[in-house]
Amino acid sequence: MPPQIAPILDHFGPFLMCLFRLSGVFVFAPVLGSPAIPMRVRSLLCLVFAFALYPTIPPESQTPIDLNLATLAWGVVSETLIGVTIGLLAALPMYAVQLGGLIIGHQIGVGLASVYNPALDLEGDVVGQFLLYLALAVFIGVGGLEIMFQALAVTFVHIPLGGLHAPNAPLELLVGLVASGTAVGLRVAAPVLCIVLAETIATGFIMKTMPQLNIMTIGFAVKIIIAMIALIGSVQAVEMLAREDILTTLQTILEWAGTSPSLGGN
Repeated sequence: MPPQIAPILDHFGPFLMCLFRLSGVFVFAPVLGSPAIPMRVRSLLCLVFAFALYPTIPPESQTPIDLNLATLAWGVVSETLIGVTIGLLAALPMYAVQLGGLIIGHQIGVGLASVYNPALDLEGDVVGQFLLYLALAVFIGVGGLEIMFQALAVTFVHIPLGGLHAPNAPLELLVGLVASGTAVGLRVAAPVLCIVLAETIATGFIMKTMPQLNIMTIGFAVKIIIAMIALIGSVQAVEMLAREDILTTLQTILEWAGTSPSLGGN
């Protein structure tokens, strides 16, 4: 082997681990994990980011790695899990807001007419998809992509290549974010649900006091119109709630990655 090639090959193993850690982000991360982006484009982006990120990782993580089957298998799994974890945690607020939209759509009846989006390869109602896009816009607007990659870059300092162990897994953090995300979804749907409840009570009262009036012929349309007006009126509140939850989640990811001064670089 020419002596000029040996130093380059010594970096092949660490670069491969860096690439796998970065590739995990592209599985669930908002925007980057979207099926609307072709796989070839995502693969190229991942490779470009890996070339840009690798020179910044600590020198002790750039030491040669023995690429036997056992080391390679564990390295691929552990490094990918780190990226998947960061991407999934960052995407939870979007799923929470979409959950609120799905609850609204189910209550007003538009969930019966599910829409299949071939670009995203998913099925859902229009309200859920509208709120999902709103949350994605907020995520991009607050710099979510930049913060997510910042957290990933810092993990190379606190979690060496191939150094993921069970105590590092943020299982408690994941459970907490899922629970808070469920609460956020209910808070997103709460204004419309209250309006729908009031409309249902009023409709039942009218049906009992004036049975000769067939309120059911217009009740379904009235419910949808009232719910849409309530949703439009609460869009700003939903945006503020989504912004708060996204920023809190991103700060939590940064703390787990080790960038928070309170952790002292543990």
